[in-house]
Amino acid sequence: MNIAIQGIQGSFHHLAAITFFGEGISLRECRSFSDIPELINTNMVDGAIMAIENSITGAILENYHLIDTHHLSVNGEVYLPMIHNLMALK
Repeated sequence: MNIAIQGIQGSFHHLAAITFFGEGISLRECRSFSDIPELINTNMVDGAIMAIENSITGAILENYHLIDTHHLSVNGEVYLPMIHNLMALK
């Protein structure tokens, strides 16, 4: 299954994709959320993960707009804890 995400392997979107679709997915990494609707509407991907809200910034209005203007449908939700870790060299 080919799944579009904003970001790269190892990102929160990647983790959400694995959580929702399972381990056997192939990622289509996108530079921005605005790249995702075209991939969906041209059948270049089987599905996508697109954040619409997070606990730090709240609603992501741009993504609600993309869903509406490109006539996309929401087929599920994934709730992930956002855990950030700081690493440094001595």
